[in-house]
Amino acid sequence: MKPGYRRADRVSSEIHEIIALLLSRFAPEPSLDRLTITSVKVSDDLKYARVFYSVFPGESPELYHRALVRYRGLIRKELGRLIRLKTIPTIEFLRADYEGDGPALDEIREGRQEGGPQNKIRERSSLMDELEGK
Repeated sequence: MKPGYRRADRVSSEIHEIIALLLSRFAPEPSLDRLTITSVKVSDDLKYARVFYSVFPGESPELYHRALVRYRGLIRKELGRLIRLKTIPTIEFLRADYEGDGPALDEIREGRQEGGPQNKIRERSSLMDELEGK
């Protein structure tokens, strides 16, 4: 295994992909499909996950935050169904421009322009089939 590539990084990548897919295709509220999941940070013990999101300019971030918190249990349940972990991380939703230790939106955009890992498109037809019940 490469040094510096932790299991938490791999798990956060999977969680990011699943939550983004759930919100874009299977959102309980139609407004949640206009939300962008920018990154996910998982603690080293895999018990906590911070999900960073952004909204379109002019939209109310508080409205989206309340909806995400309301459906947190449903999202966590689907994660438990799709990821094989002993415990499913507790999810906390934060805006991407949050002043904490999360990445700034500009940093994420720079990474995508430079061809960072966020820019790589991977086909996940098996994940789609599983989510759609095929």
